[in-house]
Amino acid sequence: MFRRYRPGKIRYILWALSQLPRADTSCPNCGDQRTSQVKRKALVTALYECEQCRLLFRVPKDAPDNNATFYQDQYTEGFTTELPSDERLLELMNSHFAGTEKDFSDYINVLRSLGVTPGKVMVDFGASWGYGSWQLREAGYTVYSHEIGKRRAEFAKQKLGCTLIEHFDEIAGSIDCFFSAHVIEHLPDPKYIWSVARKVLKPNGHVVLFMPNGNPVRRSKPGYHHLWGEVHPLLLTPESLRYMASQAGFSDTDYRSSPYGTKRYVDGDELMFTACRRTPERP
Repeated sequence: MFRRYRPGKIRYILWALSQLPRADTSCPNCGDQRTSQVKRKALVTALYECEQCRLLFRVPKDAPDNNATFYQDQYTEGFTTELPSDERLLELMNSHFAGTEKDFSDYINVLRSLGVTPGKVMVDFGASWGYGSWQLREAGYTVYSHEIGKRRAEFAKQKLGCTLIEHFDEIAGSIDCFFSAHVIEHLPDPKYIWSVARKVLKPNGHVVLFMPNGNPVRRSKPGYHHLWGEVHPLLLTPESLRYMASQAGFSDTDYRSSPYGTKRYVDGDELMFTACRRTPERP
């Protein structure tokens, strides 16, 4: 019996096959050549680990131009990308998205526990159609939203009243918290997210990132290797995130995983990573 693939998956497999003869296995974060294969799946895709920064990444790697085209024209991910009808949107807003996969109440509780309290100014990086930015705004934050998908960005602006930004120079140095939920794992170059955070944050501003948990302690768990592939070219580990933060000039890093309670837990499905842009004390 033949497995039936959706058109997008067939397109990905054909693309990956075309890349195999010249596949680059250097780290997309630090550029180190000392990488090794961890897992192979679907014959044409492999997971590699960087010896220096401990990033896990998919081979073949994405080119930035191809990545941008994919998220404009081809990316579909259920609730994340499907624009709701006016009637459904009203229901979601009236319930504050409670009971849905895009309920941000846990994220808002985490932000408050970190001292990012209502009234602070935030960037929601990778805001999709605005469901998270709207909830953050309703919780009392001032929110600037960034989304590369033009159709989703326009929906966020017109239907949820989000303040969209395309260029980060206009808010440079004015942000208290750089927030991003399930975006960094989609990027061909993870350094980009850190360069943007450094540009927009005030001194002592916070970075708060959420993503699938690539912690190696979970490697034997069922579903671990479903976290990377066509849509997720990166699988982030605490060690790789600490390396990135340090290289970008951030300190006071911390991480934990869902569920986000009072106990520090690192073995859950979702990883949270935080860092701070500290300024040197004056002598």
